[in-house]
Amino acid sequence: MSDPMRVLIAGGGVAALEAVLALRALAGDRVAVELLAPGTQFPHRPESVRSPFSGEPAPQISFDRVPITHHRGALAAVAADRREARTTDGGRLSYDRLIVATGARSVEAVHGATLFRGPVSAGAVEGALRDAKGRVVFALPAESAWALPIYELALLAAHERRGGPELMVVTHEPRPLDIFGRTASDAVARLLDRAGIEFLGDTVADSVLGDAVVTHDGRLITADAVIALPRPEPRAIAGLPEGFLEIDEHARVVGVPGVFAAGDGTAGPIKQGGLATQQADAAAERIAAEAGAGNDPRPYRPVLRGLLLTGEAPLYMRKDLTGDDALARPLRYAPPQTSRSPLWWPDEKIVGRYLSGYIAGGRAA
Repeated sequence: MSDPMRVLIAGGGVAALEAVLALRALAGDRVAVELLAPGTQFPHRPESVRSPFSGEPAPQISFDRVPITHHRGALAAVAADRREARTTDGGRLSYDRLIVATGARSVEAVHGATLFRGPVSAGAVEGALRDAKGRVVFALPAESAWALPIYELALLAAHERRGGPELMVVTHEPRPLDIFGRTASDAVARLLDRAGIEFLGDTVADSVLGDAVVTHDGRLITADAVIALPRPEPRAIAGLPEGFLEIDEHARVVGVPGVFAAGDGTAGPIKQGGLATQQADAAAERIAAEAGAGNDPRPYRPVLRGLLLTGEAPLYMRKDLTGDDALARPLRYAPPQTSRSPLWWPDEKIVGRYLSGYIAGGRAA
């Protein structure tokens, strides 16, 4: 048997772990998988919306149950012609195929607001909510790539702090979570109404000035606290195209042979863990086929799944995005689904063909 194909995966999040699990399942010993990441654990970011209310840190997801060669560090540059990656500490790693899953940077979009960036922000959000007396605004900036957490924070605040300040969601969306379609949006609107949360759509929050939010059209909305989501920025990696990486339907980086990409560092209007795992699967299937596994690689066909935490029964939402103009893939269309009962199993917040079972198995251990 010939030497296994050497696959280097750069990144330490859900896309990277899904790619590891998929390659092991699909290609077995036809590939030698190596991971370039600062560590082998990372926080379960979608669960971190609970932390400002529970005081508990987000649970950790770990690569520890997967045998893998781990290089501690981060990706700095790619020399595609030599099939070589350079790390931030000056190291060099050769590869036959590279999967870039390094994510994006989260930066401030509403100047002066309390920024919610996941686990690292729990204390700041908790403090802002605790000190507010009159009104708290939860702001979704126009540049934000995933809206669901702002609704979870507002609904959990209403549930956990009854009798507290007024709550308002300010968003550029015309309707709540409009990306999931009319049925889901109506369901979220009812949840907001029952919780006493005011919804202000078609409005872009620009900054915080004193005790008010300044909107893009010049309005002032009084608020004791403003909690906002960030906007994503691409990470600069020498040797790869600038900006968010354009990929084809098999997650290959356009114009860079031997390099694939998955996750928030790729181009597209939505940055979400479930979509990241689907991109990782597309990359893994193509690499497994190139390694001689005999599989027929399936292309990336995005399906958006959202599990909305409400403080009571969650809301499950599913929508096939392959027909959306925003993703420029007019191939087919399936009607969206919305339910109080799970629409997928295991009913994890991050849905991955291999990752969901892996996470559920870790919790059961």
